[in-house]
Formats: sequence, structure tokens, C-alpha cells
Amino acid sequence: MWTDGGVSDGFIQDVLETFYVSVTDGRVIGSGKLNIETGMVDAIFVDPEYCGIGAAKQMLTFLENLAKENGLLLLKLESTINAAPFYRSYGFIGEKLSTYHSPRGISLDCIPMQKPLVKHV
Repeated sequence: MWTDGGVSDGFIQDVLETFYVSVTDGRVIGSGKLNIETGMVDAIFVDPEYCGIGAAKQMLTFLENLAKENGLLLLKLESTINAAPFYRSYGFIGEKLSTYHSPRGISLDCIPMQKPLVKHV
């Protein structure tokens, strides 16, 4: 984990139910998380060695399609400031700076963003 502290059983269950990985040549190169109930996208990360090959775009597309298949009409996320242009390029809207407060007590600047979805036919 990138923060100190243990991991709760609830967190482990959440990961098992909502977390996806991208694999290339047997190696995990990226991740993404989608809560089907809330439409919240989280934890889109790519191994720095694989940045620039479209892994984040593929994960975001996968999560968006999964959301549509489950009848969601809106995706939401809290973007880091440096990732906001990436999300905007894929249709997410949001400009207002906010603060994300993690369950572990860490505060990070973020930009809440959302993307309306067209129903999957």
C-alpha cells in the first residue's frame, strides 16, 4: 500500500468486488476500480514503464463499458490535478478544486469530475 497502516476486511472485500487489472506478458501493468452501485471510478494507475501505450485509456474504456452494461447513467471520480486533462480528453467534466480525505487521514487536492453515459444498446 502507498500509505501506512493495515488493511481492513471491508477494504479487501471491496477490492475483490470492484478492482480490475491490466496484464501484459503476464505482468500487471495497470489497475482500475468501479463501484457498480455509485458509478465511482477510482485507482486508475499505470506502471511508469508502460505509460504512453494506452493502458489507462483501455482501463477507462473497460470501466465505462462495464458501467453501461450495468445500467449506470453517470461515472464519477476524484482526479488528481495532473490527471484531470486526461479525464477531460475522455469526456469527464469538472473544474472545481476540492480535497479528498482518505480513510487513513490523508488529505489530497483533487478535482471532482463526472461523465454522463449514453445507454448501452
